[in-house]
Formats: sequence, structure tokens, C-alpha cells
Amino acid sequence: MRSKFNRSAFLALTLFGLLSAKVSAEAVPLIVPEATFSTLPRITGNTLNQGLMDQHSTIRIQLNDPTDRLRPETPVMVFRQGIRLNAPDGRGLGVLAVPIARGHTLSQQSEANEIANPDQPGVAWIRLQSLHQEVLRGDSVMTRSQAQSYQPAACKTPTHPETPAPASEVIAPVSQADMLSSGGDLLVISGGCGIGLNRGDTVTLWRPAVATYGRKMDQPIENKRNDASSVFDDNPAISRTQTPGHRIGTATVVAVYPEAAIIRVKNISQAVQPKDLVRISPVKNSP
Repeated sequence: MRSKFNRSAFLALTLFGLLSAKVSAEAVPLIVPEATFSTLPRITGNTLNQGLMDQHSTIRIQLNDPTDRLRPETPVMVFRQGIRLNAPDGRGLGVLAVPIARGHTLSQQSEANEIANPDQPGVAWIRLQSLHQEVLRGDSVMTRSQAQSYQPAACKTPTHPETPAPASEVIAPVSQADMLSSGGDLLVISGGCGIGLNRGDTVTLWRPAVATYGRKMDQPIENKRNDASSVFDDNPAISRTQTPGHRIGTATVVAVYPEAAIIRVKNISQAVQPKDLVRISPVKNSP
């Protein structure tokens, strides 16, 4: 007996997959030029004058241009400013913009019903629809189309593929609360398109080699001549050992910029930290 093809179920599953991919992409932080991020509209409060604003809150935002207006029912995203990102050579890469909520500007009818002065210049009102965490005063706002314009474009094929790719390392964890990252966390790494990374690639994380020192000393540590800078010079018998570099985990690339990328940690044996090394995993072809 031939099973019937359920076209409606197939379309529903396809739509669910597309929506899930869209939500997942919007949940990934953006790397935005600092000069641009500083000009974004900022949240200044809400109708209830609360410090924390949650779902369905009606929120006031101050526009950078006092003559600017946002169209009614415009989809918007709320971002919290993350750390300033610098490449290993010290060059600034931009500001990490972490998405925390989504919403839309009020309709004309809602503004007339809920806002005492809806025509105030340089001010707009938005209502939150969904959020990852509570919104605070000082958070920044982009329209949905503006946020999509900062999504990283596909990497171009390198003009000199035979040139060795520069080394890549962990710049910083996306979360500012934890300096050590674990499974599922997002990390910003250097390199990006410049080392041949693409979205969906698997990379391995490595702890670089470090020098460790033994505790054998030929004179008491209490000696006044010993201090933080001289203790090793004064004690040549202290053993010095080079701990070899070793693999600590794997991750998946979720966003790629020209000189940086964002990865999500998968498997891990040690907490990841800044300056850990990143290597592209070789492709294994099945027989």
C-alpha cells in the first residue's frame, strides 16, 4: 500500500525550518562600526518609568536626529553594546552588538490612544514582542532592515589561494559576564574571510604551548633579594618545562566578517579563553 504524501505537513515543516533559521540568524551578534553604533537611537524609558522593560512594554526611544521620524509599525530590534573588538595586531574591528529583543513602532492609532505627546520631535515609541533578556535604558535600537544590512556578506574567493592563511585566535567571548567559555557559548575569533572561513565550517580550538616552572630553589624565598622579577634569575636550579599545545574543543562558524568570525562552541574539554588558537578542521571524505 502506497503511503500518501501530506503536502500540507511538508509545507508546514518547510516554513518552520525557514522561520527557525531566520530567528537563529537574528540571535547572532553583529559587528558594527563604533562610529555607527554611537549614532543609533537609544532607549530612555517607558510609559511606566521602569528600569527593566519586558515583553509588551511600550518604550520611548530618543533618535539621534531630532527631525527624524520612524514609520508606524516598523519592525525593530534592540541591541546591547558589547565589547570593543580589536584584532591581534591592535586594529579596531568594531563594536559587538548583542540582540536582546524584537518589536515594532506603535501604530498611529496606538500613539494617539496611549502617548500624551505623540508628535514630540526626535522621539519614537516601540512595543516589545519577544526578548532574550530584559531591556534597559541606554540599549540601542535598529530597524529590522538596518540590522539586516549589517549581516555579514558571503566571503569572496581569495585571489591568491596558495598563500598560507594567517593564524586565528580567540579574541573574546560574546558574554561579558564570563571570561571562560563552555559548550554552547559564542566566541569572536580573528581571521574571518581572510583565513578561508565560511558559515557552517567546523573549527578546532587549541591551547598554545606555555612555559611552567618548578619549585626547587637554592636559597630561601624569604631572602630580601628575591622579588617577583629576580626570583628565577637568583635561582637557576628552578626547573623550566614547556607544556605542549593541545586540542581543547570544537566549534561551528555561525557568522563570518572580512577580518573576524563568530563561532559556537560544540564539544569542549577545557574552558576556552582569549588567545586560544583556532584551526580549520580538515574535510574528511567518506569512502
